Amino acid sequence: GEAVAQVPGSRVPAASLAEALRTPLFWVFAGAGALFNLASAGLGLFNEAILAESGFDQTAYHRFLVVSTLAALAGQLACGWLTRRYRFQSLAFLAMAIYAVAVGAIPAIRGAVQLGVVAVLLGIAGGMIIVLYFAVWSEAFGGRELGRIQGAAQMLTVVSSAVGPLCFAEVHALTGSYAPMLYGLVPAAAFTGVVAWFVRFPAPRTGAAIPAPGGP
Repeated sequence: GEAVAQVPGSRVPAASLAEALRTPLFWVFAGAGALFNLASAGLGLFNEAILAESGFDQTAYHRFLVVSTLAALAGQLACGWLTRRYRFQSLAFLAMAIYAVAVGAIPAIRGAVQLGVVAVLLGIAGGMIIVLYFAVWSEAFGGRELGRIQGAAQMLTVVSSAVGPLCFAEVHALTGSYAPMLYGLVPAAAFTGVVAWFVRFPAPRTGAAIPAPGGP
């Protein structure tokens, strides 16, 4: 059998994939990542057309991309620092709230300043969501089946990335505008953020079994 070492008083969450799938936290954070990927895939493909609805040209579109990309890097750095001081749930709430505001504001943009503000908000929120999505699994479930847990979450984001552009295209075909899709993302992101605020991490296990170095 596999040799294991008991670490007295240690608090190491070590969930299996099945155990992780039974927790609300898995579905909340996986759902947040999936929603973000759905929106990002649609925005990424139709971004220029979406901004054109508000009267912006291709030059403004390129500026939007540059600003949002730089803001995303800043959001990642800031979120990495904040995860050492604040709950993942609180940061997820903040990120989804910012994202909801930014996405909902896109159809109302009318000037360069507003465009810049929305680009910054989208970038910061996106950077935070990415960091939280990749960091939460080991914090919540440990390393026992970390790869399988991350893989299950990643499956949802892959599916949502494929569905996102289809949703944007279908809404535009039905209404002649991308605005209804963007407005629809607002309550979805807000709801996800509120749920994230209240979700709890799985209880850590005291005296968890850890594989002993050099075991057979």
